[in-house]
Amino acid sequence: MTDVPPPENPERVQATSPVGIPRIGVTPVVDKSTQSPHTSAGTAAPRTTTLLVDAPERHLRRAEDLLDLIVAALGLTFMIILAAYAHATTTGVTQDVQNALAVVLRRVLVFPLQAIEGLITFTVPVVVIMNSLLRRAWRTAGAALLAGAGGFLLAWLSLHALNAWGPSILASGLTVTASGSARIGISTVFATLAGLLTGAGERRSSPVIRHTWTAVWIVVGLAVLRSAITLPGAIISILLGRLPGLAVRYAFGVDDTRAHGVALVRALRRAGIDAVRVVRMDRAPAARAWTVETQTPLGYTERVRETPLTAPTALDDAEATATVVDEAPDAPPPPEVTSPLLPEDSSTITPADDVDLAVVLAEASSAALTEGRLSAHRLYAVWDAEGVRRDVTVLDADRQVAGFLATLWDRVRVKGLSPERGLSVRSAAEHAALMILEAGRAGVRTPALVGMAEADESVLLVTEHVDGARALADLEEVGDDVLTDLWDQISRAHRAGLAHRELDSACVVLDADGAVWLLGWDSGETISSELSRRVDLAQALALTASLADVERAITAASRSLSTQQLASIAPMLQRVVLPAATREAMGLRGKVLQELRDALVDLTPTAHAEPAKLTRFSPRTVIMAIVGLVALWTLLARMNIEQITDAVAGASIWWIIGALVFSLATYVGAGLALVAFSPVRLSLWKSTEVHLASSVVSLVAPAGVGGAAINLRFLSRNGVPTAIGVATVALVQVVQFVVTVVLLIIVAATTGQSTSLTLPSGWVLLIAVVLVAVVATALFIPKVRSWVWDKIEPTYRQVWPRLVWVMSNPGRLALGLGGTLLLSLSYIMSFGASLWAFGHTLSFSLLAITYLAANTVGSVVPSPGGIGPVEVALTAGLVTAGVPSGVALSTAIVYRLVTFWIPIPVGWLSLHRLQRNGDL
Repeated sequence: MTDVPPPENPERVQATSPVGIPRIGVTPVVDKSTQSPHTSAGTAAPRTTTLLVDAPERHLRRAEDLLDLIVAALGLTFMIILAAYAHATTTGVTQDVQNALAVVLRRVLVFPLQAIEGLITFTVPVVVIMNSLLRRAWRTAGAALLAGAGGFLLAWLSLHALNAWGPSILASGLTVTASGSARIGISTVFATLAGLLTGAGERRSSPVIRHTWTAVWIVVGLAVLRSAITLPGAIISILLGRLPGLAVRYAFGVDDTRAHGVALVRALRRAGIDAVRVVRMDRAPAARAWTVETQTPLGYTERVRETPLTAPTALDDAEATATVVDEAPDAPPPPEVTSPLLPEDSSTITPADDVDLAVVLAEASSAALTEGRLSAHRLYAVWDAEGVRRDVTVLDADRQVAGFLATLWDRVRVKGLSPERGLSVRSAAEHAALMILEAGRAGVRTPALVGMAEADESVLLVTEHVDGARALADLEEVGDDVLTDLWDQISRAHRAGLAHRELDSACVVLDADGAVWLLGWDSGETISSELSRRVDLAQALALTASLADVERAITAASRSLSTQQLASIAPMLQRVVLPAATREAMGLRGKVLQELRDALVDLTPTAHAEPAKLTRFSPRTVIMAIVGLVALWTLLARMNIEQITDAVAGASIWWIIGALVFSLATYVGAGLALVAFSPVRLSLWKSTEVHLASSVVSLVAPAGVGGAAINLRFLSRNGVPTAIGVATVALVQVVQFVVTVVLLIIVAATTGQSTSLTLPSGWVLLIAVVLVAVVATALFIPKVRSWVWDKIEPTYRQVWPRLVWVMSNPGRLALGLGGTLLLSLSYIMSFGASLWAFGHTLSFSLLAITYLAANTVGSVVPSPGGIGPVEVALTAGLVTAGVPSGVALSTAIVYRLVTFWIPIPVGWLSLHRLQRNGDL
């Protein structure tokens, strides 16, 4: 055997195996030349001291609890509907569950199962309350007891309400037969347990809560298996308990589980920051100072939780020779070894009452970095051991849920502009980090990312500090160099495919040298769409226009953007795409958006001045849709299917053909009106064909909008300037409205009756007087008059010159009025023929009033072609006039068939022919 040479350095000890795995129980090799000044191998990290200035922990009202409360309420509603209207399905599911072990459970295990259920039912409340008391969580114990009492009370009230007033269809869906008697299957015990556990906290907050919830679900499952309760009844009972539990948690708040105190300092050290001072930058009520001592090492470390061996393992001869260390006779004993692989030591936090809070907070404060971001995240200023300042953004789970709800609403309301934001705070932090790194790679000035860490329910982002940061809105005058620099930073981001999507005064700051920095990339896109980049341009232009004047803002933008980019901004200049801070700033400047659009059109004549359609719906649409749904529900509830079947079977085909002929006459009347009011000579045949072609457009546009667009296109093709064409189309619509109202008044006045409404005439008169009084009173208010004038002024200025011109041509005026009258009368006759086809008649006056009033009400809801609301309004009008509901619905369907659906194929052919001939 060959001799083994001695080690080159007798102080080095072989502590790894031949493949490099550390040997358990052997002291690692120490390389003093590379030893960290903060830690040394083989010894624990030194104990560090950090000054922390922050708000104390408090109870939180979390948006997550409110969201869970809404979800529980919706789930309860769904289960009630399911129990009532899907009784067969729920019963079948319950039986499927019971049949799995029915025979065994009922014959052998009934008594043991009941004993287990009783034991768990008694044990769960005791365990939960005792756990809170032992932790001295008095508030949590009280909330749990209050929520449990609320669950019991709500379930008890629901049970008695169903027994006393509940509909039979719902009671039968929840009824269970036990011990020979039938009862409603809602358990007050389950509701009490669910309320108690919900009020005590979340499953993830404590192993006790998690295990007791598992026990409760076991009890619920056993109760369903032994037919003590139905499956819908069990779920409803749990949800009835969840409701007060969540309400108590939201009302009284829950323990703050975000990163505070020691957890915050440890997280900073894991992110690589040796913090000596941590100060809250954003508004922190009742801020206090603490001294935090910890021994947490810097950076992320692997920590093995097993205990090392007390003696080295047996080594072979070569390794044994390598472990021999020559020691001097007088050498000091080796230091006590504390392996860095052992768990961390305990950290301490004590109040620092000798700190001047005012001075510390003043040094850390930065309005430029916190202004406008108060509700987003927590912000801290951190100084490390070398005196370098960093900025720390703490993303909290509760605020992430609030942001998710806001984003979800924006995604429903606005098309394609809201960021993809989930409930996970970790994914949000990772996305923000990615955006910061990508922006830095693109050459955009943004604080570089220094480190990240996760602690409790928070994630920390550590970035560089912008020295001397000043907010753009705080400058007395925004210079042209600043505006140019801002557009340059945005252009760099866009060239790299990045979009910010939240450009406001809080995200644009200047450093000590006057250079522009862009912050707040957490809502941005790395692979952005053209729409997102156009929104960025619109937000930046609106921001600069709110701080400087419109002319300077557009001049600065034109130095960095092409003509096509400038032209693309005009349709995006809408309040819906602007951040809240920019909207508030522009509110002080009047009609800045309209001024910007007009200036862009003057600068780029090819730009579209009309705003792009970004919102999916408006409040008016929601209100009208709700009204329409309520009317439809009421109407369907009164429908008699047998009447409809009998009416359709006895319908006269000749009167239906007559209704179709009257329907075609409406297009002739509309063509006559357009020919009469047009400033150029038009063909009556082509004008009629244009209106027939507009029936196709009505499928995708609200009633009246599609026809107006087609008419405007037709006039433009015939050489009519756009402004005059718009005025002509508006005049046609105004005349149609006036003729309809006048015709309604004349018919009502000449016949002495308005309709066969069952309301007393005194009530009708009273309602009319009240409406007139309200309108007259409102017009005495200057703001109301201004608002009304703002609404009607554009139409007035368009229509008045054309009306004066038509009034000077009696022949055209008579032709236009005649065509409009033919249009209205043809619709009335088509509606009457549809009714006569089913063997029912109404006087002409009552028929006309019913049609005009119902069609006007139905057309208010802006659905494509009036589909839905018009049918509902016509049916309701006929039912009010005394027509049976089945006949009324059949009449409305036939009328819409001959006036809306049948002309569409012919209109499609006309549309293609007119386009091929260059008329459209």
